[in-house]
Amino acid sequence: MARWNLMLLALVVFLYATFTAVERHLKCNLPSIANVLCQTYKAGELSGPLCPDLCEQNNIHFGNCLTEVVEDKVYDGQWRGRDVIFKENMRWYTDFKTLRKQTDEDVVLSFEDDVSFFVENLFGDCPQCRRLVSLFLSLGDSDNDGIVTAPEGRSLVSLLHQQEPFMLIALNDSKQTADFYGYCGGIYVTEKLPSIASNYFGTEWKFDYLNIVPDAFEPFQEMFIKRTRKIADALWSIPYFPEMFEDVPALHRILYTLFNIQIPSQKKQFEFFHSLLDTVVDLSSNPYGMIQSCDMHLGNFGITNNSVVKVIDFDWVYPVHYLRHALEQIECVSDADCWFGSKDDCQSSCDTATKTCTSNIQKQDLIHICETHIPYILRNPSNQELSQRNSICVKNAIKKFELFCERLRVVNSIEQLRNDVLAVKKELMSLEKNLSNMC
Repeated sequence: MARWNLMLLALVVFLYATFTAVERHLKCNLPSIANVLCQTYKAGELSGPLCPDLCEQNNIHFGNCLTEVVEDKVYDGQWRGRDVIFKENMRWYTDFKTLRKQTDEDVVLSFEDDVSFFVENLFGDCPQCRRLVSLFLSLGDSDNDGIVTAPEGRSLVSLLHQQEPFMLIALNDSKQTADFYGYCGGIYVTEKLPSIASNYFGTEWKFDYLNIVPDAFEPFQEMFIKRTRKIADALWSIPYFPEMFEDVPALHRILYTLFNIQIPSQKKQFEFFHSLLDTVVDLSSNPYGMIQSCDMHLGNFGITNNSVVKVIDFDWVYPVHYLRHALEQIECVSDADCWFGSKDDCQSSCDTATKTCTSNIQKQDLIHICETHIPYILRNPSNQELSQRNSICVKNAIKKFELFCERLRVVNSIEQLRNDVLAVKKELMSLEKNLSNMC
């Protein structure tokens, strides 16, 4: 029996190692994919303004593989000596293959209508939407010869099917979004930020983030996560247990030491808070409509050398117009069914009469930042500067700020949003002053 157990263990280890190696190859194969793209480009079947750099002039060099899921390839590297990020979503190939079934004439004739459809679908019939359509149309003419060919049309239309490149291009004039440099087929290139906010401040961990096995074993992992979550929920339901856990700063410090997270000084923290609030205004100050993130965590924000916060991930960033429409399409039994993206970030309520969700978004980005991210960073036990202060005074000051945040309401105009951001900044200044002078 012992021998069979040993053989079974050896088999499990072998399978785990094999699947891990295969998954690593599938995740980290963007250079190979780029070679295939270049062959297709040289055959005259796809296009993009960065194709000459990638396929002819050797101006692009891939660096480290940063891919977390097989479908979304992410690498760092260099483009013309500049540090950049390369991305590709494998869904691009599905859309591109579909368009290749259409004749060249049909692709060219429908190009402007396709672009207009994408813009109207996300932003509605906004006063400046025609300007955005023109931006995409000019980008489609990748060789700037005044004519959009079928390969150019197929390449861009396939790219615009994806949320992130669409939003990056639409908001590329923003000062607080990662710059979009161009694309070749399905590969697009963005600015690389020197640091990520979660590396400085950590991030609120959820069981859903747990990823300890290859994707092939995902059903078993989900089963493990569900059971672990039930145990955790049972523990957290015990009176005073959460408070006991929060009062063990040594445990938190050990975890943060393991992940090499060093929280900056109080001054740097509040500089980050103010710049993070600026991203909320900046995103919605575009000419087309207000914007909402449905995946609000610190890993989606980068920080420049000048301490400016920029949004670096747009996979779940949507115009409010589209988000409201998407929520209305969801059938529901209760409010728990009415969410889009991350469950905590884009929620509405259930209309039990129609059994569909309403379009009334319950929280906006400003509220999430105010209620969640700022208190989380300030309460972090690895926040050594604050942990040396009067703990009761610090807790009371943060609680007062949270109570202010709870009074914020969802707004429907950029003017109202600016006013609310200014009010939060004013409250932040008061909080910083209290922490410095009274605690």
